[in-house]
Parts: sequence; structure tokens; C-alpha cells
Amino acid sequence: MEDKKYPCNPTRADFLSRLKKVDGIKNKLFLTSKVEKELWHIVYSVTDKKEFEQALQTFAEKKNIAVDSFVENFKKTPPYNSDYGAYSEKAIKKLISLMRLGKYWNENELNVEAKQRIEDIIKRLNDIDFKKERIEKVADDASTKQALKSFLKTEGKNPLKGLNTYQACYAIYERHSEVAEIINWKSPNDIDVYLNEVFKQHQLRNPIVEQVVTETLRVVRDIWKQYGNGEKNFFHEIHLELGREMKNSKEKREQMSNRNTEKENTNQRIKAVLEELKNDGVQEVRPYSPNQQEILKLYEEGVSYNANYDRVSEDEINKIKRNSSPSKKDILRYKLWLEQGYVSPYTGNLIPLSKLFTTDYQIEHIIPQSRYFDNSFNNKVICESAINPYPYKDNQTAFEFIKSQGGTQVNEKVRILNLEEYEQHCETYFKKNRNKLKNLLSEDIPEGFINRQLNDSRYISKFIKGILSNILREPDEKEATVKKLVPITGAITSKLKQNWGLHDKWNEIIAPRFERMNELTQSQDYGYWDKEINAFRTQVPDDISVGFSKKRIDHRHHALDALVIACTTRDHINYITSINTERKNEGLVKKLRETEQVQLTNKKTGKQISRRVAKAYKKPWKGFTKDAKNSLEDIIISFKKNIRVINRTNNKTWHWEKQNGIWKKELQKQKGKNFAIRKPLHKETVSGKIAKDTPKGKIATATRIALSEVKNHKHIDKITDKSIQKILRNHVVNYHDKNGKEDFIEAFGKNGIDELNKNILQLNGGKNHQPIYKVRQYEIGKKFSVGETGNKSDKFVEAAKGTNLYFDIYWDDKKQKRNFETIPLNEVIEHQKQTVHLPMNEKLPIPLNRSKGEFLFYLSPNDLVYVPTSEEMNSDNIPENLDIKADRIYKMVSSSGNQCFFVKHQVSISIKNKVEFSALNKMEKDINGEMIKNCCLKLEINRLGNIKKIIK
Repeated sequence: MEDKKYPCNPTRADFLSRLKKVDGIKNKLFLTSKVEKELWHIVYSVTDKKEFEQALQTFAEKKNIAVDSFVENFKKTPPYNSDYGAYSEKAIKKLISLMRLGKYWNENELNVEAKQRIEDIIKRLNDIDFKKERIEKVADDASTKQALKSFLKTEGKNPLKGLNTYQACYAIYERHSEVAEIINWKSPNDIDVYLNEVFKQHQLRNPIVEQVVTETLRVVRDIWKQYGNGEKNFFHEIHLELGREMKNSKEKREQMSNRNTEKENTNQRIKAVLEELKNDGVQEVRPYSPNQQEILKLYEEGVSYNANYDRVSEDEINKIKRNSSPSKKDILRYKLWLEQGYVSPYTGNLIPLSKLFTTDYQIEHIIPQSRYFDNSFNNKVICESAINPYPYKDNQTAFEFIKSQGGTQVNEKVRILNLEEYEQHCETYFKKNRNKLKNLLSEDIPEGFINRQLNDSRYISKFIKGILSNILREPDEKEATVKKLVPITGAITSKLKQNWGLHDKWNEIIAPRFERMNELTQSQDYGYWDKEINAFRTQVPDDISVGFSKKRIDHRHHALDALVIACTTRDHINYITSINTERKNEGLVKKLRETEQVQLTNKKTGKQISRRVAKAYKKPWKGFTKDAKNSLEDIIISFKKNIRVINRTNNKTWHWEKQNGIWKKELQKQKGKNFAIRKPLHKETVSGKIAKDTPKGKIATATRIALSEVKNHKHIDKITDKSIQKILRNHVVNYHDKNGKEDFIEAFGKNGIDELNKNILQLNGGKNHQPIYKVRQYEIGKKFSVGETGNKSDKFVEAAKGTNLYFDIYWDDKKQKRNFETIPLNEVIEHQKQTVHLPMNEKLPIPLNRSKGEFLFYLSPNDLVYVPTSEEMNSDNIPENLDIKADRIYKMVSSSGNQCFFVKHQVSISIKNKVEFSALNKMEKDINGEMIKNCCLKLEINRLGNIKKIIK
């Protein structure tokens, strides 16, 4: 428009306008390109008002111009918008070549790769005639739905010029921004530099995320060193699984948790009903049978959904009960049949129970799996076999099928509902299952599923993908997430794990623990030998089944997941999520799955049609499942230890400092050499020392407790005042429970204490006594004083739980046996303070007790030890290259005095609390009854689970 003014280089124009007012400056000659950039940088980067004026003053002094006049005219320069300068100069030069129009546009200046990307987008849009509603058909990882949508308006125009910011950014960088700083790590040392010098603690403002990031990088670094010898370009790809729950909102995670809890409660109730039926003498009832549990659920679901005995007789429903062992597929048919109200959703015809399990009816996917990976109950119905194959429903969604062929007469008995009848039928029969109703009435593939699978915008996954991309980035790549990093969702790995037969192998790995539980409990509650599969079938008793996961009881499930992630390819991802075109999917079926050629008859034309049907997924290699099991059985778990006790403080405080004549607040490091203690020193209770005979190394201390805490005569015996002991005993004899035993709870409850103080004169033999509400109890044990000066030396405390970090093992040559000692935390702290000046290779973290014998080694929580076989123990000399068997490795858990407790290193949690591994959930002896501390060898394990050293 001729009468409208358009901004052109407003920054330079503003500078020239202000320079006119500055004394002694010829503005156009002064404002060279270099000076303009320097001045721009001051305005852009300095936001504090005082600092801005100071910077202007310094600039004027350097350029030998009138300082006061310059500052006065430039100090009110308005700050730039927050998004100003969001693109680097280099980026702008690339982007502007695609944004130019008219005579300023030159095709020869365009980036070649950007042109190819735009041409690919336009080709995809041409294939769908630029129809917005069909974009999902051609969208994939290479060209996202958002990018394709942004180019819809270029139809009939030249798509290489006049682009907006989003379009240009996508063409250049394949995303709507460039990487702030292009980083390419060429060796493991680059990761070390990042961890030690670049990455700052608390920069992510989430300690859990920071720990995930740093540990991930350290694992990758160690793999690079050990298996790649630190060579450049060692990694071809990095596969990264994104947690499913991580990508859901808080409300969504709560809904999922509530659904799982509801399912667990239902399963518990069903088992309880079956147990009751069995106790009432009903034959052939098996409470632990998954099939029978499912059958009973069917009754509830059938009644709550669409039970209508006008259309189906109750006798037919009762036939379900007579089938004592239906297959999983039978049960699925039952459930679908009941939910649908015994009616086919596409025809409205009744499905007779007598024909439900014949080939006349099929389980059909509402939205075909070839287009939408969802094999859940909510994407299935049961319908007539005649309408499922081509030329009827075939690869269409249910809504597409009804819309295109509604009202069609398939044969004499089968007529497809028209659209109005179909919608009314679905609203009537599926109103209680909104998810299935949505699938039945949806013409498009549900966007929510695809968004959930591809959503990588959550902070933690985005950060880790970006940081790992630094290892794989090609010289020309500017994207935040590079192509060689493959993000994988849990839904995909779960599908492949099951299809590759790894669930069965996992059950074989954990079966010995369930067999041992049968031996410990003298029962068959934890499984039985199934002759049909020739294997031990594990099961979980009712009392522990809620929330129980067979996967979570063993740390090796992480390795199993990692194996599946490593073997998952981009083809698997594209195929399973079904976001590629149908043509590409056809090719992937042959590549990824076993197929079988079948002959089908078109019932309408009578012609034979040859179709290739997909079967099981191909395994990554021959013998894959066997190799996986063997590797998992041999794997050694590595654990991160947390035994740091003290370190130098690095505290900083705010101080005012004068800089360039301006007072500024700065953080200054505190002076002096102080220590920070990383563990709690002691329990909160403080006791006073009393005079009493005690064993060597122990003292007697007393603490005041509430009278209500007295629960038995042993508690009364520990009261330091003998007269109070007498009063309490005289009082408690007046209270008895229903079994005639003394009732301490009633005697020292609120009413009991009131009665005690009311009758205290009588209870004390006629002598006066102050009312009693608290008593002083003593105990004998290892305690230490709070301090060494003042009244601190008279106050004693007990070590806090979990602070016994070092268990020393010595060899007594005279007695030819090992001696043991747990070092208290306060002694460890004192020793480490005294030896802090020594080099690491010249000191131990603990003080030695030479009277115990020759020091062998110490154990800390999460240390691994190997228990030698009887042959190895009887050997005169255990070799350095000992063949370590993973099933004989234990993890040190805790220690106290001369006791040390362990669990098998693979064990994550006990199958049953306080049963599988004693009442403490840990043990001093190994599975075969050998005392572990008497013979164990300490193993030094690196982060990758490899043995670095065996300490004897």
C-alpha cells in the first residue's frame, strides 16, 4: 500500500536518530557496521538500568565521544522484546533466503537440503490433494503433521519463497527452532568435560532429573570406553525408551492408578467368591484359575452392561458355567458377546450362543490394526464372519464401513445397518463404555493415541534426547534430536517382548524363587509343575496379590527391557504405531513378521482370493530367546553406593561490593576449612548416663518416657526408681483382659493413669508420692556423647538407623578364623577428618583395629560379595581369574556389631515380606546355609556390571 509506512531496519534508524543529538558526531560516518553491532549488543544484553548507563559510559569513553551527551540521549533506549535476537546471525542468513519475495529472492541461494525437504512435503500433500483431513495418511517422523499443515496454503504457489518463520525453520532445521549451541562429542573425554565443567548442580531444578541425566551419561561414557575403545563414531544409533506414565499429566496418571486399583480389588473379590464356593462343596472350583476368575467376572459384566433375557434365555447364559476350562479366546468372545447385548453391532442381528464359537462369527477390530495399533478390549467387537473380509469392512474403520456400505444386503440373513440405525444402536448398547463408543463412531484414527506415542515434549525426555544427540550428531545436523537417536515408547517394547517369547523366559528365570517359597511354606501356594507346558507355573497367593508384579521382584528386568529396546528398530516403531502409509506398511509386514498365504472365498462373487496373513513377529536372530535367558542368568547387577561421610563445605554468602563506583551484591565463598557431614549423626533421643554395671564397651543410660509406653513387666524392670516400680506393679494387678491376663494397655491408658494417681497413696503403702505421668527407663548399649566440652559430655545418643556404613573383616592367624567389627559413624567421621590431608591411595576411610588381626577388607551397603563353592573354599589358593557364578553373588545390606546381612544381588524385593528372606528380609547365611561373612570374597564391580577386582 503506497500510503502505508513499513518498518525497515528500525534498530539502525533509532541509533541514527539518537546520534543526531549527541555533541560532535557525524552520525552516518560514525555508525559503521562494527560500531552498530557493538552498540546493539549493549542494548540487547544489559537489562539493569544502572548497569546499562555504566555500559554506555564505558562505550563513549572508548570511542572518544562526549560521554554525558551520549549517555543522556541513549539511556532511554527502549529494551527489545523478549523474543528479539532469538535467532543467530548465521541462522537468519539461512532462513531469509526462503522468506524473500520478488527481485530479492534467488533460488541459487537456497540450501539444497531445505529444497529437498520442501519438495518432499509438497509431494506428500499432492498425494492427498492438499486435503487437511487426510494428512495423517502421509505424516511420519520425516514430515510431521504440523509441518505438513503449515504448507497447505502453498497449493498452486511456489513453496520455495515467501515462507513464514515456522515454514522456513522447518525446511532448514526440521523443527521450529535451531539448536542454541551445536555440540558434537567425539570421545568419552568430551562427556567428562561436560559433567565436570559444564553441567552445574541444580541447573535443572530437579535432583531426580539431574541424577537420571548424569548417570545416563556416565553409562554411555563407560560403554564407549569399554566396547568402543573411545573411538570416534563408535555409536551407530542410540535407542531410548520413554516412560509411558512420564508423558501423561498428573490427572491422567491418577486415573490410571485408580483403574489399576479397581481391577486389583475386583480380582481379590472374585478369588474370595470362588474360595467361598469351594468351601461350600461346589465341585471343580479352582480359586487360583485365571479362567474361572474371568468366567465369574463375566456374570457381573453381563448384568451391569446389557443383560436382556427377552432376547437370550438364561439357560444359554448358564452354559458359561458348565465350561470348566475355556480358552482365553473363548473368554474374550463371551465378554464381547455380553457387552454387545448378544447382538452384532454392524447388523443388529442376534448372535446365538450355540454359534458363538463357530466360524460364523469373528472377533473384529473396530479400527484395523494395520492402521492403528490397539489390541485392547475397547477396539474389538464380535460380528458375522461374512462382513469382516473384503469387499465389506476389510481395512476400513467401523464408521467408514457403515458410511460406505450401510444398508447393503450381504446375504438372505445379513443386512448391514444404515448410518442412522448404526449410530442409534451404538448409543444404546455401548453407553457404559465411552472409549469403545468413541472408536465405533469415529471416522478418523483417534489423534490422542498418535499424540501419546509421539509426544516427546516433556522436559525430562526432551533434555535427555538432546544431550544424547551430541554423541551422534553429524557435522551438518542442527536439529536438537538427531536422526540416529531412536525414541521408543513402552507400549512398543511391551508388545515385542510378548511376541518374542520373553515373558515365558522371564517366568523360567524367577521360578526357582517361587519353588523355594513352596518349600519354606510347606505348600503349593506359589506354583506347581504343569505337565502340559512341562514347566513350573508360578502363581501368587491372595494375601500378597494386590499390587504384586513378577517383573519388579528382580533387578534383571531392567536388563530385559534394555535388550528389547536395543533390538527394536525404526521399522518396528513405524509398523506398530501405524503412522506410515499403507503401501509402506505392506512392505514392513514381510520384513518384520512371519507370513502365511491363505485362500479366501468372496461370498458375494464366489471367487477365490489369495491373501497373505501376518503371523508372529520375526525374532532378532535365531536362538534369540535362549540367548536372552542365558545372558540374564549370567548378568551381574551393579549398585550405586552412598557412603560419602564428610566433605569440605562450599558455602557462599551475600556481600556488598563496590564495582566501578557502583555497590553490587555478590556471592562470596566463606573463609576457613570446615566440614559438612553427609549423614545423620544420631537419633533425636538424648539420654543421661547412670551408674550401673555394664559389659565392656557398653554404658547404661536413662531416658524419660510417657507412662502409656509401659507395655509389660520388662518395661517396669527397666525403670530406675524402685518405688515407682512397686506402685506400677500394685496398680496393674487390678486390670485383666478377657483371658485373665494383666492388661497393661487398659492399666496405662488415659483412664487407668487417672485411677493410678487417684489411688497413689494406697498403691505406695500409705506413703505420699507425686502424681506419675512419665518414668525414667534405662538401657545398656553402645552410645556416645554429643560432645567433649560443657554439658555435652554428659549427654549420650545412639547412632541413627542406616549409618553403619563400614563392616571390617580381619584374619586371626592364631585362631585361623575371621574377626568382625562394625565401625560407628562418629568414629568414621573423626578418622576421616584426621586423614583428610593424605592422598586417596595412602588412606582408608575407616580406622583399623589391629587387635582383631590382619585387616582383609571392609564391606559397605550395596557392596557385592562372592560365596565360593565348597571345592573353592577347600582349595589352598583361590585363583585371580576365578570363574564367578552369578547365582552365588550376594549384596551387603547392613551390619550391626559382628553381624552382617545380605540378599542375593538380583533380588529387588521379597516375594512375601518377612518370609522369603527371614523376618528381617535379609540373611546372614546363603541359600545353602553357609555363613556368608565367614567365607565371602569382595567384588569390585564397575558401572557396567563387570568385575574389576576380587579381594580375598
